[in-house]
Amino acid sequence: MKIDHLKIALVTLQKDAERIPPTGLVYLATYLNEKIGLKKEHIRIFDKNISDNVTSEVLEFSPDIIGITSMTVDYGKAIIFAREVKKRSSAKMILGGVHISTLPESFDKVFDIGVIGEGEKTLQEIVKTYCELEALSVPNLKKIKSVIFFDGDKLISTPKRNPLILDSLPIPNFKFVDSSYFKKEEIPLISKVGVKGYLITSRGCPYRCVFCSTSRFWGKMRFHSPEFTAKIVKRLIDDFGCDYLQTLDDLFTVSPKRVREIRMAFEKEGILDKISGIICQPRTNLITDELCKEMKKIKIKTVSFGFESGSPKMLNWLKQQSVSPKTNIEAIRLCSKYGFKIYGSLIYGSPGETIEDMEKTNRFIDFAIKNGATYVWSFVATPFPGTPFWDIALERGKVSPHMDWDLLAVHNLDNPLLLDENIDKKEFKRVFMKGRRKIRKLKIKLIKEFVARNFFVTIKLVLNDPRYYLTRVFRQVFTQ
Repeated sequence: MKIDHLKIALVTLQKDAERIPPTGLVYLATYLNEKIGLKKEHIRIFDKNISDNVTSEVLEFSPDIIGITSMTVDYGKAIIFAREVKKRSSAKMILGGVHISTLPESFDKVFDIGVIGEGEKTLQEIVKTYCELEALSVPNLKKIKSVIFFDGDKLISTPKRNPLILDSLPIPNFKFVDSSYFKKEEIPLISKVGVKGYLITSRGCPYRCVFCSTSRFWGKMRFHSPEFTAKIVKRLIDDFGCDYLQTLDDLFTVSPKRVREIRMAFEKEGILDKISGIICQPRTNLITDELCKEMKKIKIKTVSFGFESGSPKMLNWLKQQSVSPKTNIEAIRLCSKYGFKIYGSLIYGSPGETIEDMEKTNRFIDFAIKNGATYVWSFVATPFPGTPFWDIALERGKVSPHMDWDLLAVHNLDNPLLLDENIDKKEFKRVFMKGRRKIRKLKIKLIKEFVARNFFVTIKLVLNDPRYYLTRVFRQVFTQ
């Protein structure tokens, strides 16, 4: 088959409440188009955020290759989708994403190939093999690095490829996703209205928190150069008029020097004159006066931390001795001093956590609110593959490579998979909901603040899409 005729569907079944575009698929689509030469109209991203009928739309597109990305919580949905499509299509089915990369032994035979790790170069070789040899046979697949596949009943895994140099990638073209991602809308994190752009400046994280698979998936942390980062943002501004940026890095503010260099590249491209704010994820143990000053200069408005726990014992383990409650407290005070909106997440129900540890987390919520935190949210500890959390749950018989993946929900209050057996589930639920009630007050405050600052815009937004906004308000105010 000639490359000019090949059609590829890229699929995500993740339905995201925050409506963040599938940025990983944007990178893949752009790579297929600019590096491989596949026609733009022959590459389609099918997105559960946009469509409730992805299966029929993919079949109508009639692709030769279907690439599915899946996190662990959506893996069961990915298997069901693939089985449905295979009934009516002969397309090759390729699975990628963090789940299969961290738990390859869960690979289902409905898929033809699994891609381990970042997918750009691997997908290029799969497409080249498919077009030139007209077959993705076992001997051909064995020549491609970072893939898994079945040879009969035996799961074959090829050697991993070296990580990419990030600046060797083309600038991501977000025109591959639905344009509704770039309409002017409310941005609750800053109580403003704007067009949000999505930015990845690095892959990986230098830390190894026991609940997170990021460092295990990406390997050594790598960065786009400041100049390349500025080009990504400039394209977002030129293509969509973006005036706010949400960084999707696990750690954007890795150092004052890095933030300063990106700011200088932004200034050179005239970017800082065109954006009103940036939302990012720093780390509390890295927050200093110097870093805060650089963050202000680059127009960072909102910081989102992983606070995780108010218990010194638990935080020491969860963050592998890199953070303490005192560290979190000092970061809140310092960020409040510099006028940043402060967001953060908390985890309940970790192995070894007592009810008193959870009560300390609830008391931390009180401190955070009192000292300037804008909003915090909470999760039930969930074991994801590739993490010490998963190893503990596996040892306890709570998870397996072939389980009901819907159980791995971060709000699974009725069946918390990592809660110690000696902890009463009713008591756990009580203390968790006690924290949630504190958080609910912040939700209402956020909504009131946004409406007060943007009253007429709010009316217009609700009238244009009443079902969407009224549903959101109901969920935010009346449910927990």
